[in-house]
Amino acid sequence: MDILAEEVEAEPLTPSVDLEDLITQVATGDAQTRARAANELRALVPGAHGIDLLFEFAAQVEDVRRLPAIQALGHHRQWLSSRKRVESILRLARDERDQEMAASLVWTLRQREELREFLLHPMHTVACEAALGVPVSEGTVEAIVHAMLVGRAPDVDTILSQKLPAMHTSLTRMAIDVLQVMASFSSADEQRLVLENLPQAPLFEAFVEGRSRPALNPEPTEGETLALKQWHDLSRLTLQALLDRPGPELIRYLVNRCASDEPFARRHAGFLERAMAGTRAALGSEVLDDFERLTQGATEERLERMAKLLMELVDKIAGGESHSQAADLLERWKSHSPTLKLKIFHMQQGLA
Repeated sequence: MDILAEEVEAEPLTPSVDLEDLITQVATGDAQTRARAANELRALVPGAHGIDLLFEFAAQVEDVRRLPAIQALGHHRQWLSSRKRVESILRLARDERDQEMAASLVWTLRQREELREFLLHPMHTVACEAALGVPVSEGTVEAIVHAMLVGRAPDVDTILSQKLPAMHTSLTRMAIDVLQVMASFSSADEQRLVLENLPQAPLFEAFVEGRSRPALNPEPTEGETLALKQWHDLSRLTLQALLDRPGPELIRYLVNRCASDEPFARRHAGFLERAMAGTRAALGSEVLDDFERLTQGATEERLERMAKLLMELVDKIAGGESHSQAADLLERWKSHSPTLKLKIFHMQQGLA
């Protein structure tokens, strides 16, 4: 529990009380005293001497002022600019045997990459605190995915999984690499949890298009054959995950690729059809902007593909103006040629 966050009505303290007195009152006072001191402690900005004092208390295992001092360091974090200070907290957290104290030490480092080392901490509360605080970055992706694939604590996995959807494309590719490396050491359920939460377009490229498929030599080694088998297993899991819950960004990605790339459209027509039928999320109106952009310089074949896609998607596009915008686009495309006009008319009548 964060002592400094206790919700007890407080009365102002006299300005003469110093930092050491405040920490002592938070640690040893009654409820009213703790509340007053905590309010004052949150409001002050410790100087260099104050930070030194808080670190001194934090290092004293038997000092009753230790926990409020650590929590004060979590509220006043100007010390994070000092590598020496960060290393000091890391050492304390690694050695700490008290669960509440260890979790508080980890909490002081929230949004720091160093938290990756605590994701598999044997104390559950500490692992949860690390999962809540760890940022998603180039320096943490491997540890985050590894922790999820080990699958030791479902609630830690849930916390980490909620960080994945907003991951940048470059980081998603790193996560995919970790998935492939860890394939021999993780179960299908653990792999699927990661796959279900990663951004979907890079997953499609890696496992449906096959961009991450290992090269196979004419005379493959046993290891190369195993790696290819594991890739196919991940590919099947990815296909299931994408089609179970196709998101709007995946649909938009596929529409853009299909509209602009005829070979892609032919290869993945079945996947797109199933994804569009299975999506339960409304698409943003920006997909209409995509159609508008793709119209520029489009051939008749592209316009025909776009017309078919647009008619299949229009009911899934959010916004009251979507139907009229779609109708305007179709009318413009009809003017391209009499042949295209007839084809679009047949599509609208359900004859094509």
